[in-house]
Amino acid sequence: EIQIAGNIFIKLLITPLGAIVNNNVLCVHGGLSPDLPTIDQMRLIDRKQEIPHEGPMADLMWSDPENIDTWKRNARGAGWIFGHRVVDHFSMLNGVDLIVRAHQLVQ
Repeated sequence: EIQIAGNIFIKLLITPLGAIVNNNVLCVHGGLSPDLPTIDQMRLIDRKQEIPHEGPMADLMWSDPENIDTWKRNARGAGWIFGHRVVDHFSMLNGVDLIVRAHQLVQ
């Protein structure tokens, strides 16, 4: 029983950070990272770890879009706030037409 639970836990730790749909839609949990300008760089992240409190992996989980131009630190203390120029540049550089997010923190 412990072995099965351990295997399930390990598999949960290495679930995908995102997905590409139809070669032109990027799906992520949270958002973008200033340290990951390309999808190819996202693929290089070592997913066999807990989500850190900061860094590119945390950014993909916790960053949020806002009506700004570029980047600013997220007041929540995790991830970044990113604006339309970031999305436009990322989309052009990576050939995606749409970025779909799993969540939005609203207060």
